Amino acid sequence: MRQAAYALDAIRFVYPDSRSGFALEPGALRVGAGEVLALVGPNGAGKTTLLMLLAFLLRPARGRIEFYGEDPWAGEGRALAARREAVLVTHHPYLFKGTVLDNVDFGLKVRGLPESERRNRAREALALVEMAGYESKPAAGLSAGQAQRVALARAVALRPKALLLDEPTANIEPGLALRIEAVVREISRKTGATVVFSSHNFSQASRLGDGIIHLSEGRQVRFSHENCFSGTASSDGLRSWIEPRPGARISFPGVVRGHITCVIDPSAIEFSGPPDAAVADAPNTFRGRVTRLETTEADLALVRVGGELTFRVTLPLREVERRGIYLSRPVLIKFEPEAVEIISSEPSGEPHD
Repeated sequence: MRQAAYALDAIRFVYPDSRSGFALEPGALRVGAGEVLALVGPNGAGKTTLLMLLAFLLRPARGRIEFYGEDPWAGEGRALAARREAVLVTHHPYLFKGTVLDNVDFGLKVRGLPESERRNRAREALALVEMAGYESKPAAGLSAGQAQRVALARAVALRPKALLLDEPTANIEPGLALRIEAVVREISRKTGATVVFSSHNFSQASRLGDGIIHLSEGRQVRFSHENCFSGTASSDGLRSWIEPRPGARISFPGVVRGHITCVIDPSAIEFSGPPDAAVADAPNTFRGRVTRLETTEADLALVRVGGELTFRVTLPLREVERRGIYLSRPVLIKFEPEAVEIISSEPSGEPHD
């Protein structure tokens, strides 16, 4: 087993003076040295907060974070040293005035490295992110994709043990996003740095990550956030249900009341027939339209269906053509009540965290 870059135990973090009730409690988490880990979840799931904890820019209210076997919060000055080894790149990186080389050189200059070493490191980092030849260009004139790669080079030049990326391809067109994915993969391979990145894109997480952590409402869940729903459960004494949106009912077995969060395994959702089929008496049957169609290296199709609710469905690639699934096609999907897994619940009358 490879050495642990990060080991988290019983972590809890709450923003001071926050009225949202949000708390990050990701549970036990171990990230191997040199691993590429993806954090997947919706806005507000806690991805950025977790990255800031891993960068030691935030301190947990309780629990322990070990970084290569040591707790940076255990002694004075250790957190500062850890911050120099765990570098966070935001999804809207700020570039300084001046040239591209000035930007990549900046952190090295602050750390007191000799000019000759700084310039060599900066040029190596720019070559690694496919920006060789841009050294003298003004940073202000770069495209969004180029600016993102310069920010990556600035971080890589520091030779950190951990590279933390907050949505590294956000607001970038798909072609450039794939190039940045390739750059991240090359950085991991050539430098051996541990990489933790956040993403809304499950397909990207599957392509790039050695492992995937799904977050919802500050906690780990088993499946992609797109099949994660919350609501107040009602029951008729035989089965229960929630309505994440008025009229859109998700049913599950048993008698449950109170606020719950549930998930549905993407492989448990089926394409059920033409969208004009009757659905009134069929539990967990929804009309929708294919809004995204992606493939993975595992010969699976990832199909997003939007309608009353949004679902992600996985099925073998061969089934895509056989079933005639294509973008914008109206579809009918269904899943059994037993496919609904409750991952958190709170009794009626208690506040929801």
